[in-house]
Amino acid sequence: MKNNLLTALGLFCVFTLSSFIFSTENIADANEITNDEETSFYYVLDNRFQGGSDTFIKLFKENVSYPKEAFDNCRVGLSKIKITISKDGKLENYEFTNKLEMGIEEKLSHFFDTTKDNWKAWARASEMELTVGFSLITKKDSYYPDADLLVLEKSAFKFATDNEYCDSDAQVEKRVKKYIKRKKYDKALSFAEELIRRHPDNQDFKDQLILVKDKRTK
Repeated sequence: MKNNLLTALGLFCVFTLSSFIFSTENIADANEITNDEETSFYYVLDNRFQGGSDTFIKLFKENVSYPKEAFDNCRVGLSKIKITISKDGKLENYEFTNKLEMGIEEKLSHFFDTTKDNWKAWARASEMELTVGFSLITKKDSYYPDADLLVLEKSAFKFATDNEYCDSDAQVEKRVKKYIKRKKYDKALSFAEELIRRHPDNQDFKDQLILVKDKRTK
């Protein structure tokens, strides 16, 4: 009888401990999902921006156009931005983590400045990550970024010149590999940087850029 009680007690402890571990893991997973959701483009805008994401997107389309310098030089790419909004509704900071230059950051900064009075108070501060793609459409191999917001224009230029900004992705990558093979790392650098502007999260392109920079310093 005593042995049966000890066995039952042991099984109960194992079951309780397993349930606790399972519950803890579920809570952790739920928190992870919540944290990811709370930094997402639509979640933050719908909860923190007056009028929600629809109003924000409408304002963006009405006020953000292609900067002339970027347009004239075929500059395309994916601008990645981190935005912080205080709990009392102030746009505290925005940081560009993949700069495209040629007037693009200035254009986006001006737009964000105009929205400073449109953010709502909330129980806590918010952080939002968003991507803005700049694309010039010329023909079928044009650059089409996967972005939260898109600035799209047609261009008279064709992606078929010696300028890395006007080439297609395939052409730019071909030039990078060609110059690496020939050990002309200075020439490879601008093309490797162009690929990162267009695809900042592509690990192969990151590795190419690291290789080129490393070889240039030796």
